[in-house]
Amino acid sequence: MRCLSRVAAAAALCLAAPAMFAQGAVSIQGFGYPGGELSTRALATGGSLADFDANSPINPAALLVGNRSTVYVQYDPEFRWVTGSGLNTSTVTARFPLFLVSGRIGQARLSLSYTSFLDRTWTNTYQDTQVVGTLRVPSSVTAVSSGGIADVRAAMSWTFSPRLTVGGALHVFPGENRIVFGRAFPADTTIFGAFVQTNTFNFSGSAVSLGLLVTPINHVSIGISGRYGFSMHVHQGDSTTLGDAKVPNRLSISAAYDAIPGTILSARYGTEQWSAMRGLGSAGLSVFDATEYSAGIETAGPKMNQSQSAVRLGYRARQLPFGIGSQAVRETEFNGGVGIPLSSGHASLDLGIAHARRSAIAGLSETGWIFSVGIAIKPY
Repeated sequence: MRCLSRVAAAAALCLAAPAMFAQGAVSIQGFGYPGGELSTRALATGGSLADFDANSPINPAALLVGNRSTVYVQYDPEFRWVTGSGLNTSTVTARFPLFLVSGRIGQARLSLSYTSFLDRTWTNTYQDTQVVGTLRVPSSVTAVSSGGIADVRAAMSWTFSPRLTVGGALHVFPGENRIVFGRAFPADTTIFGAFVQTNTFNFSGSAVSLGLLVTPINHVSIGISGRYGFSMHVHQGDSTTLGDAKVPNRLSISAAYDAIPGTILSARYGTEQWSAMRGLGSAGLSVFDATEYSAGIETAGPKMNQSQSAVRLGYRARQLPFGIGSQAVRETEFNGGVGIPLSSGHASLDLGIAHARRSAIAGLSETGWIFSVGIAIKPY
């Protein structure tokens, strides 16, 4: 009976997840980290080219910029270091944030893409001691979260004149987040075993988006895109509904200047109403509407494989949607990258890097290095 009571007490301590047990990162709070749905090219310019980039599922009108059928895939590993309260932790997250296929039919261009909307992949482990009766029992606590919410988009753009292109898209937002929380006791302890709790959450939502590309004067282009969100739901498993909300509305406005031969200067402003997702979480969910500013340059590099390469630099400043307590998380990025033509223009390799700094409360900060590799195949 004594052993049974101790086991029951240990189980209760394990399964009631402590409030201090969080994601172990500044950037992956709430429902996850928003990568911005940027291609490697757009990432390297700080996101400033996103409204003009055919491989970034932001502005459906930008599909016209890609003049050939394309299959595009991207890989973005991130290395993070978190410092605060005298503690240092490091994590690595491997992301495949974007897959896209596109093609042209007459004056129209069609695209289907799958991209990461919010990524909630993290692992946190720490050592702890529990008092059970008169015993102090050391243990190891581990939590693993995998998955997130995706944005699946079907888009079309249409050219009305050399100075005006419009686009529209339909979006669905499927997602799954699997969380495993467990406590393990030393192998030489015969009284206590290991305890594991697993929860799976499923998401669903929908939205529409519209976009414009306008050239009001020579060498100056304006890109405008917006998304209007419909209902969004979170379920535990396949049935129980835990919350209802809306997909966040989004608006972005960009400008590009290309009068300098081989060079594009660009800037972008964006805002997203993340507070529309509040109904999916608990009353204590810290969520903020967020804005971002970015600027960048893309210029011609040396010729490779008889084609022109590209060199890119950029800067981005934004607020992340999910905070720590009542404090919002702010992020600044310095970006760079290159574009390398392959196979006589039938393929291309984009390489990008972003150095991000994130902060929320005094004494707690995070540094991230995001490496991005994008490969585009253009069969004809």
